[in-house]
Amino acid sequence: MERFFNSDNAVMKALSKIFDIGWLSIIYVIFCIPVVTIGAATTALYYVGAKVLRHDRSYVWTEFWRGFRRNFVPATVIWIIFAALYGILYFNLNTVGITDAESEYGGYLAGAYLAIGLLAACVMSYAFCVLSRFQMKLAQIFRFSLYLAFRHFLHTLMLLIILFAAGFGVYAGFVAAMPILLVFVPGTAAFLYTFPMEHLLRKYTPKSEERYTEEGERILEWYEE
Repeated sequence: MERFFNSDNAVMKALSKIFDIGWLSIIYVIFCIPVVTIGAATTALYYVGAKVLRHDRSYVWTEFWRGFRRNFVPATVIWIIFAALYGILYFNLNTVGITDAESEYGGYLAGAYLAIGLLAACVMSYAFCVLSRFQMKLAQIFRFSLYLAFRHFLHTLMLLIILFAAGFGVYAGFVAAMPILLVFVPGTAAFLYTFPMEHLLRKYTPKSEERYTEEGERILEWYEE
């Protein structure tokens, strides 16, 4: 019995991970309620997914609040840009559907709007993660995210699958009144997201100078592991 409740036990580690995923999901959903904060909350969600869930560093709330506060302004600007873009595309698609639904011109326009929306989704799938990792200007974040989306297409495809599955899960959680989805979908998605994303971001992360403790042990940054 004592061995079962040992914190190093595989079962206890799994339960701790599940708890962290649920706690992270709850925090994320609450911080998304004002809507304008979705960008900052998403940036913090990935930051915690990579640092706490993936590498077992620090605590969920501590790192979520740190990531949310530190990246609030640029993440909010990025979110507003994407929200405005999708708002315009949605309006234009509805306009095309009403006025030019049966015309060949309307079909081309609808296809172009959908292609723009897909391209924006590809860029968005990287933008908040890049912001959580690197100190860049907004233009650099968009350019780098666009580069990653095309340079690593298979990774982009995996990220989009996770992103759309998570979006559907959260939507179903609200529409179907299934709070269990809201408790586990965001945190689980963030954890899964780190596998393809961290594989890429480590390639573009500059190697920092090695540091050591007073005992001579090397200090490892969480993103280098």
